[in-house]
Amino acid sequence: MKRDRRVFMIHAAVGLTALAAESASHAAYERLAADDPYAKSMGFRLNTEEVDQAKYPRHTAEQHCAACQLWKGKDGDAFADCSFFERSTPRNGWCKNFKVKKAAAA
Repeated sequence: MKRDRRVFMIHAAVGLTALAAESASHAAYERLAADDPYAKSMGFRLNTEEVDQAKYPRHTAEQHCAACQLWKGKDGDAFADCSFFERSTPRNGWCKNFKVKKAAAA
């Protein structure tokens, strides 16, 4: 009886791990659409150069997803997950929730 329970628990753990991995990899491929209503309300643009400077006067050209602490990409990634939108955004995108990426502590 104990062996059956142990085997069941192992299979359940393996199944849940596989399901979590599939879910995580799926989320990595979902790109935020420029016409998404919430993204639009946050001023999201696929390219930081397209931001309306009159509407967002604090925006600067240096502000883009790859320079934001909420963007989970690495050097060279064209798209990566954004923890704010929970979608993948382009390296050169922008939204009004931009947060300057802090340097890693030495």
